[in-house]
Amino acid sequence: MDPRTKVLLTDGFVAVLGLAQVWLNVDDGVAWPLAVLFAAVTVVAAYAGEHGFVDRLPGSGFGRTVALVVVGGAAILAGGFVFGPDPVTSVLLAALAGLGAGILCYRTYFGVVRPVPAARLERARRRQA
Repeated sequence: MDPRTKVLLTDGFVAVLGLAQVWLNVDDGVAWPLAVLFAAVTVVAAYAGEHGFVDRLPGSGFGRTVALVVVGGAAILAGGFVFGPDPVTSVLLAALAGLGAGILCYRTYFGVVRPVPAARLERARRRQA
């Protein structure tokens, strides 16, 4: 399969899966302002990852990943206490909505409107082999 097609299908599937999960559980309440924040952070993180900005951070790839997960988890918990009466449900649904919308918007721009960045295509080629 062509690496560009693989990237578009994989990212599109992840985005649609996240948005479908939110749609199925929207009655539980979604913190929409937090979902917008998650979408913006997802777009910025994807851009930074695919355009080489993350490689400039100190530490190994594993250390950077752990740091990002810890910071992201703390932000999710903090947002849950601020935006909703049920932090787990409202924040996780907001995170899924933001992740899905962010990936969909980013991949539409860098994949359909403009070409997929070379770093992402190279990762898709390596995983294909």
